[in-house]
Amino acid sequence: MFIWLLIIIAAAFTFITTYFLRKILISRNLLVIPNDRSSHQEPMPQGGGLSIVICFILFLFLSHAMGFIEDKILFALGVPGLLIGLIGLKDDFNSINPLPRLIIHFLSASLGLYLVGGFPPIPIFGTQVNLGFIGQILAIFYIVWIVNLYNFMDGIDGLASLEAIFIFSSLAVFISLISANSDIFLILTFLVGSVLGFLLLNFPKSFIFIGDVGSGFLGIILALISILVSTEVPQLFWTFLVLIGAFVVDSTYTLVFRIVSGKKFYEAHSEHLYQKISRLFNSHVKASVLILAVNLLWLLPIACLVTFQKLEGILGVMLAYIPLILACYSYNTVKEKK
Repeated sequence: MFIWLLIIIAAAFTFITTYFLRKILISRNLLVIPNDRSSHQEPMPQGGGLSIVICFILFLFLSHAMGFIEDKILFALGVPGLLIGLIGLKDDFNSINPLPRLIIHFLSASLGLYLVGGFPPIPIFGTQVNLGFIGQILAIFYIVWIVNLYNFMDGIDGLASLEAIFIFSSLAVFISLISANSDIFLILTFLVGSVLGFLLLNFPKSFIFIGDVGSGFLGIILALISILVSTEVPQLFWTFLVLIGAFVVDSTYTLVFRIVSGKKFYEAHSEHLYQKISRLFNSHVKASVLILAVNLLWLLPIACLVTFQKLEGILGVMLAYIPLILACYSYNTVKEKK
């Protein structure tokens, strides 16, 4: 009952905050005007993810004050999350040059990695492999990539929120079954509720966009939690990579494809597979639901096998990703032939 109450409270707080935030943005005419790369046809307020940031930061401080979470968790998630949220909020309403934004991303990732205690050894074919200093450097790039790919994949109604709810809830269930760490379980549960509250105003019909403030914040929180949970249960690092597979493959494949094609990869575009699917169906809802179905019917079962050590982690990631890569390749090939 406590868990369900926590989810309801978080969802209600975020919903109410988002509702009033939307009214403020509209009254000040802070709207996104659609262009030829947009997936929407009407002006829309953005930056709604600020409500998720506010909700979660307040939760961290209150939980810490009541002794539910440790200092490590408070600072490791709160400080980097707030930095990424603030730079995203600035970018939502006053576009920032990519270089200083990327510098903030790397600083936040480095700080977050330090505060969580560094990147832990990961299991590879039954052996705990400590990558040492190189592993810490790779982990910083990994965090920055998760932050940015989450921003890339935030382009249609509900997708970023549904993905976050899917991953947070899946990890919460896994943690509850195989670990006694109540801190992380509590945080994951609250995140499910807070994102759900925003989702109610973003799906199936969008009344406000999550914005860079929300997508960047979710990205760094997901990345840091993936490290935290793998510190507790090493195979959960591979589990996380399986769960987030749809986002990783689509964003990475599209980036590589644009670079190979000689396009300016850093410019805004609408060439992600999820964007093409939404145009094919002429529906954001159908595209988001299709990706959710892939998560539930394909990625989640593989994640279960990896979590309960019925399948080697790195093999699970390969098994999960190969069909997704083929889907991206096949769709681009068909379009090129046309």
